[in-house]
Amino acid sequence: MAVGIIVLFATVSTDANAYIFAVQYQRLVNPVPGAVALGTLLAAVTLPVVVWVVAR
Repeated sequence: MAVGIIVLFATVSTDANAYIFAVQYQRLVNPVPGAVALGTLLAAVTLPVVVWVVAR
């Protein structure tokens, strides 16, 4: 159970931090939201696979 929780937290997207830093430092503000959205979509697709593999 503990390994599954650790893997789950490790695979969760942390892209919001990238957006916060981009806005704070005024660097790459326009492309970052697209990258955040792409990362979130990819996490939604790959996360169930990772959980399935760990659960086996």
